[in-house]
Amino acid sequence: MYKKITILIILMTLTVSCIEEFKVPNTVSEKYESELVIQGRILSGEKSTFYLSMTSAFGSNGANAPIKDATITIIGQNGYETEIAEYDRMFNHYTINTINLPQNTLYAVKVVYKEEVYQSDFQELQTSPEIDEITYKEKNDGISIHVSTHDKEDGRRAYMWTYEEDWEFHSDIDMFKMGLILYNSNIYQGSIAYNPYYYCWGHNDSNNIHIYSTEKLKENRVQEYKLFDIPIDDIRISYIYSILVKQWSLSDEAYNYFRIQKLYTEESSGLFTPMPTEIQGNMKCISNPEIKVRGYVLAATVTSKRIFIYEKDLTITSEYENCHISLPVTNSYNDTWRKWWLEYVDAGIAIVTLPPTGVLNEESTLYHKECFDCRLVKGSTKKRPDFWPNNHE
Repeated sequence: MYKKITILIILMTLTVSCIEEFKVPNTVSEKYESELVIQGRILSGEKSTFYLSMTSAFGSNGANAPIKDATITIIGQNGYETEIAEYDRMFNHYTINTINLPQNTLYAVKVVYKEEVYQSDFQELQTSPEIDEITYKEKNDGISIHVSTHDKEDGRRAYMWTYEEDWEFHSDIDMFKMGLILYNSNIYQGSIAYNPYYYCWGHNDSNNIHIYSTEKLKENRVQEYKLFDIPIDDIRISYIYSILVKQWSLSDEAYNYFRIQKLYTEESSGLFTPMPTEIQGNMKCISNPEIKVRGYVLAATVTSKRIFIYEKDLTITSEYENCHISLPVTNSYNDTWRKWWLEYVDAGIAIVTLPPTGVLNEESTLYHKECFDCRLVKGSTKKRPDFWPNNHE
């Protein structure tokens, strides 16, 4: 009996000693005020990009609100200063043309917002080696995209990658090769040379953190680092797919920052995951050191490589979904059946093939309109990228 009581007391003591008392602040604003977040990249070789937002106060459900009225420039330790950044309302970020940014000094970003001045630490541009190759591997359920690089210099290197995806796809069925078509209350004659609804394109920018360090490797080489997977039934690899991978080297400080941020992003529900306030960046308010600011701005040169992947070169294949719409079976073609068909068409759900007479009859077939019009796929566009390898329209 005494033994059990002793064990219980010890356990209670250990439990109490491991729990830190949490004192609720008197007001929400005392501990959870909104803070400015500045993220971005000072890049030599392409445009530099910066994202500014204000964190949501504790207790509110809103996302970080983008800031659109700041004044941003890149400054050099030698007195160099760029033009003022332009705000892109489509992507909610600021850009500065730094294609020819000199590499003979240290750089920082300077932000003026609500009469306060914020600045990152001055940094040397981290030089990135060339990307050796971008490859893909086929699997039973799709493909995976990989990047390889190396540096002849000894010592640890840390790398970061982002990517831009573009793809061309086409409708499952070319409706203009099927005779007369009733679509959106219009009748189209088939067998024409140009189908304006057949070819479309899609685009996507990466939003995950991809970093890697060669610290524990014998040589400064990254071999086939996997960026992501594409499922077999994904429209991106249904015809022509392209990916542009961009690479830059990271300083030790930058690598540690993004490593912690990646951990928090991917494991935010974990017991030992760092809280956002514990991620220390390199931004400061130089006009008022009491003002807190979050975020990190890196400085680097950029290297990039693009590849194309053609569906015809893949050994894996995926089947199109069934495009035919099944209607109740009747013994004869009557007004009720005809009414069903026209209701589908009028509602914009389907298109229907017509016999040479142009009148609905038992020879007509009803199809999902998404199978004929590529513009109806979410995120699609008819604008072909300038670098595309064909002249489809």
